[in-house]
Amino acid sequence: MKLIVKNVFRDKTDHVTVYEPETILEVKDKERAADLVKRGLCAEYKGKKDAAVTLGEETPEAPAEGSPETPAEESPETPAEGEKPKSEKQ
Repeated sequence: MKLIVKNVFRDKTDHVTVYEPETILEVKDKERAADLVKRGLCAEYKGKKDAAVTLGEETPEAPAEGSPETPAEESPETPAEGEKPKSEKQ
C-alpha cells in the first residue's frame, strides 16, 4: 500500500531513520500501514509517483498442505529386504 507522510516520525525498527512530510512510502505490511494512517502519521496515496522508501518485506508463501518438503524416510519398523518383521523374529 502506498502512503504519503503527513507528520515526521522515526522508523520503528532502526529508530534512526526519520520520515519527512511528503515522502512516499510503500508499506508491505497492511497492519503497519493501517496503524500509520490511524495515528495520523501518513495518509493513503493514490498518485502515480514511485515510492521513495519501501517498509517491510513480502513474506514468502508457505508450502501447500500435503506437499512434502523433504522426501519421506523409511520407517525404522520396516524390515530390510529378506528380513522377517520384528513380530515374527524369536
